[in-house]
Amino acid sequence: MQLIHDPLPRRHEIILGVVGVVGVLFLGEVLIRTHVISGAGLPLPSAVAEQAWTLLGNGDFWTQIAYTLREWMVGLLIAAVVGVVLGGLMGASRTVFTMFSLPVEILRPLPSIAIGPLLVLLIGEGMLPLALTVAIACLWPILFNSMYAARAVDPVAIQTARTLHVSPFGIMTRVRLPAALPFMFTGIRVSASIGLIVAVSAELLFGSGKGIGGYILLQSTSAANLDAVYAATLVAGVLGVMVSTAFAVVDRVAFGWKEGLAQ
Repeated sequence: MQLIHDPLPRRHEIILGVVGVVGVLFLGEVLIRTHVISGAGLPLPSAVAEQAWTLLGNGDFWTQIAYTLREWMVGLLIAAVVGVVLGGLMGASRTVFTMFSLPVEILRPLPSIAIGPLLVLLIGEGMLPLALTVAIACLWPILFNSMYAARAVDPVAIQTARTLHVSPFGIMTRVRLPAALPFMFTGIRVSASIGLIVAVSAELLFGSGKGIGGYILLQSTSAANLDAVYAATLVAGVLGVMVSTAFAVVDRVAFGWKEGLAQ
């Protein structure tokens, strides 16, 4: 007997997902064409899809996509290095935790988007303040995942390493880090999607007209081609899904053995 909560086969999940997306778009198309819902700037899904297809054949738009991806990757890389190192040390050492816990708690609630304009004033325009804004947004999930992962390492394994006269550095690199790495990567995976959202938002709010956010901003100022605005937003959303899927695949392939472990 199949239980109601049994997982569906992967193929069925994909088919149901596609049916859901197509169904929602078809319903929106019908409601707008029949004027059941109407409003200025409300786009037809078919027009947005057509515009998105046109954008994908535009070399200049691909340049903007590449700019956003470079900015996102730089920010995510900075956040990963700082988050894994600092979070790992905070989880492994009570001294480091005591030193940094208060600054972390003070800085964590600050929205990165609000810090972005200050970074522009401090270091000027360009990709760097945008990437640092992404890094700030991505830092906290990575840092806390790393901290709790390092703290949750089996104490028996650590004590065993100590009885074998393994140095503190050796315990960190040969015991704590391998055990915590899957959960550190989970933090990076969560931050990847957040970082892409922040990258586009930062370009939109205080960028210099480059990237997907800059393209959306330039197109929306004239209000003459709102379909292009919606299409660029759609492309950004699809890009986010692709990034999330890619990280999920890497997580499953590299750390599939962690399934079922108590956290």
